Amino acid sequence: MQKEAVKSCFLRMPASLKDRLDKFSKDTNKAKSKILIEALEIYLENANIIEEEDLSFMIDALEELKDGDQDRAHEKISKVVKKLV
Repeated sequence: MQKEAVKSCFLRMPASLKDRLDKFSKDTNKAKSKILIEALEIYLENANIIEEEDLSFMIDALEELKDGDQDRAHEKISKVVKKLV
């Protein structure tokens, strides 16, 4: 089995986020690079779900807001958000 090619990436992050990453890495005994790769894969997968999703719900929700029905707009948006969680 051939290994996948690997490339380096440098990033800056807020100190508080770095501290959380360090603690999580220590608590789970996982490499920080592995944690970041997993998190990025999940983020990008969720972004693809949104891109592939029929976005007509947004138009419907905006119409509901325009008509003053915030509850129905919230309901339509919440259905999509639940898919992402």
